[in-house]
Amino acid sequence: MAGRRLFTIAEKEFFDHARSRKFLLIFGILLVVAIVGMIGGITEYNKNLADYNRVQSASSSDGNGFMPEKPSILGVFSSVATYLVFVGGILGIAMGFDLVSKEKESKSLKILLSHPVYRDEVINGKALGGIIALGCALGVVLFIALATLLIYGIVPDGNELVLIAVFGGVSFLLIFSYFAIALFMSTAMDESGSALIYTIIIFIVLSVLIPTLANDTVIENVIGSQPELPQELLDQMQKPANSTGSSAGMGVMNGLANNKEAWNKFTGRMQAYWEKRQMIHDTLALFSPTMNYETITSSVTYRTSGSGMGGGGAIAVSSFTMSKKQDTSVEDLLGKIAGNMIALLLFPAVFFGLAYMQFMRLDVR
Repeated sequence: MAGRRLFTIAEKEFFDHARSRKFLLIFGILLVVAIVGMIGGITEYNKNLADYNRVQSASSSDGNGFMPEKPSILGVFSSVATYLVFVGGILGIAMGFDLVSKEKESKSLKILLSHPVYRDEVINGKALGGIIALGCALGVVLFIALATLLIYGIVPDGNELVLIAVFGGVSFLLIFSYFAIALFMSTAMDESGSALIYTIIIFIVLSVLIPTLANDTVIENVIGSQPELPQELLDQMQKPANSTGSSAGMGVMNGLANNKEAWNKFTGRMQAYWEKRQMIHDTLALFSPTMNYETITSSVTYRTSGSGMGGGGAIAVSSFTMSKKQDTSVEDLLGKIAGNMIALLLFPAVFFGLAYMQFMRLDVR
């Protein structure tokens, strides 16, 4: 019986969303930008694939053994991810900011709670109806995205389908995060206008301000510039080739080998510096679902070996150590982004928990 009441409320909320003009308008915008992003991504993918095939043919004929990296189909979704960060966030906010507050304003909440229904069924039903509507909207977007790929003759393999599913899952978590924030504000505020304003402020802080604070330039101004190459190593690298006829490059390498202790100290300081930057970046990312989403989607769409959360520092370190980024298996990739996925999952869980507790203590007299 209790479950029936819960699903009745969820069904009502779902159809209210489906018939809502604001939902249909934002959903339509999301569809348009997703299709435009897919077409642009597919055009870029086909161009990169043609370049890959041309270089591969030239490498095979020359016999030099250089094998370029084949572009991934997942790169097509990078443009879609860029649009989802903002349009998806707005969709979640639009669906949640007045779920409870509008019933406070119309006094219908008091009438609803006077019926034989528990408060937890009301808040859970409202959340469940919103979740189903969000899931359906995102499911349609992903279906059209896959259909667009097939129309252009691009067929994902099994691993790519798994990563596309991961992309869809984390996109849903991002939208659900802002829906949960809006639901909490709708529960905490007496007016829908106030709930919307505070939700938008939080959205700007989480999606703009915190990523700005995590910018490389800002972090560098806080902790200072990276260590400079010691003068003795710099002098050694600037020395010309020796008199034995060895090349300039071999002369530099021999010189650095002779100064191994100084070189090791420098690389140690450099590694510690980038680890500190990465720690600051990762800490800030814990408070921003947008940053976690961008880290996950960039790892998924480019299939590169990041270091989990943040990723920016890892790229800088690997470029310093001259280690080439390689494609990773699906299992390794999921392991590397597990921290970001957990952080992205906790965000809606925390705010929905706050909304639940606030609604259970709500005075509707």
